[in-house]
Amino acid sequence: MIYPKRTRTRDLFELNGIWDFARELQPGGFADGFVPEKQVAVPSSFNDLFTEEEFRMWHKGVWYQRRFDMPKMLKGERIVLRFNSVSYRGEVFLNGTRLGDHETGYTPFEFDITDVVGFDKENLLCVRVENLLSTDTVPMGNLNNKPEPGQFAGQYPDTPFDFFPYSGIQRPVMVYTTSKKGWLESVVVATSNDGTVNVSGKIGGGAEKAVLSCDGVRVEALVVDGAFATSFKIEGARLWDVWEPNLYHVAIQLVAGGELLDEYTQRFGVREVKVEGNRILLNGKPVYFQGFGRHEDFPIIGKGLNHSVNIRDHELLKWINANSYRTTHYPYSEELIQLCDEQGILIISEAPAVSINFEFVTERTLAAHLKVLAELVERDRNYPSVVMWSVANEATTNRPESIPYFKALSELVRAMDSTRPVTMITCKAEHDLVMEFFDVVGVNLYPGWYHLPGQVEEAKKDLRHTLEKMYAKFQKPIMVTEFGADTIAGLHALPAEQWSEEYQTELILGMIEVMRDLDYVVGEHIWNFADFRTAQNFVRVGGNKKGAFTRDRQPKMVCHFLKKLWAQPRYP
Repeated sequence: MIYPKRTRTRDLFELNGIWDFARELQPGGFADGFVPEKQVAVPSSFNDLFTEEEFRMWHKGVWYQRRFDMPKMLKGERIVLRFNSVSYRGEVFLNGTRLGDHETGYTPFEFDITDVVGFDKENLLCVRVENLLSTDTVPMGNLNNKPEPGQFAGQYPDTPFDFFPYSGIQRPVMVYTTSKKGWLESVVVATSNDGTVNVSGKIGGGAEKAVLSCDGVRVEALVVDGAFATSFKIEGARLWDVWEPNLYHVAIQLVAGGELLDEYTQRFGVREVKVEGNRILLNGKPVYFQGFGRHEDFPIIGKGLNHSVNIRDHELLKWINANSYRTTHYPYSEELIQLCDEQGILIISEAPAVSINFEFVTERTLAAHLKVLAELVERDRNYPSVVMWSVANEATTNRPESIPYFKALSELVRAMDSTRPVTMITCKAEHDLVMEFFDVVGVNLYPGWYHLPGQVEEAKKDLRHTLEKMYAKFQKPIMVTEFGADTIAGLHALPAEQWSEEYQTELILGMIEVMRDLDYVVGEHIWNFADFRTAQNFVRVGGNKKGAFTRDRQPKMVCHFLKKLWAQPRYP
């Protein structure tokens, strides 16, 4: 599956805007249309748009509908309907015909609607959305408020993770066209630092050959059994690097009998990522990750795609001299990853598998996890900014049942992509049982907050002791992928106390001091980039306040110290 774009052989338009909305108050389908309760914005999460509690907390079925016309000049083309994200499940009907469904929320899916869409009448598109999480879903939910001790029991809604379970059509809805005779279905680009570029693709319909052009180089490849593969070399290739986003474009044309069937341009970067000893190497040079865990979260729109927020966030990352972030705890929008490509920001791309608890795991949990992980790798593998895969966050990996589960996940990723390291983010420190399957150890540690509260010097000793034990056991580079403290913007205290800006600053800088004294620590990702909404819980005052920035993207005190610290490279 490739990201839709308009070319000489493809058209594209979006169905974003105002849709009709209704809750499914009783069993029965609305596939043929319904009387709306509300109007809703697409893309956005629906939860915070309305004033009624019953709408905000509704996680059973809701229905979206809108009508649209198809231009007659597109008649005769292959027509495809694409959803970039529907959380958690989406079931789609067009003109009363069921097209299919998709689950796991954060990856795209599409349907060929050529034989269903009408050109002489208005089309009715209805989408059933459901956000009912369970032991079988990724992430899990509704565990009867019995998560592992230390996780967030008693939350409303019942989630074992610390962010709000927003729902809806949260990313763009698109209609695009191709020729019926032949079209490019997928493409994979892999590069080496000597400028070698390997390109393979899958073809729908029929085509005799693929003609590729890039940077003055032109090659042809025969299509065999619906696929092609070829390679070429870019002499003197400019490498993609941190804050040096050198990008290339390969134009792919599918031809049959001298006729151009399809044309698509795939963007890519020439760069290599590998792990050697205690270092992560980007283009043969060690790279130290300094940045944040984040959330797609903003007032009113929830997790809905907003280009203005994305631009602001990246401007703040550049201002504070961060070079990276992790897509905690789910795949972020493809548009945001594309922006990272264009700006030279490093990304750890993470599956939506947070707080997998092996007291509740079923065979269906693993199946859903493998499915969405494969969809994530397929979606993001051509983006040079994605330099590492993360298969999960904070699972109960101190239990023996986790071993075959995570072995299967690591094997899937490595079979699909051998060009990037793979990690798993643990909260079990040296008690983790699955790190043998991964290249980099990711660990979330909160001394000075969840334990040793208010005791920065003791927290530093605890952090050092834990990291030393982990390295002794795993003998792999370690990234501290979460650490920090909840902070109320404007609250001050001397001496520093929990929740004050002084305490957040003192704790974070103290943690970094320890990390940078240990040669095998290769990154520091503060939790969190910005304050974000969570389920209601007595430990959360209007959400999680561990952000270095407020939810509306203004800096707390710690940002000014980080800006100065991160201006100096960790590795000369």
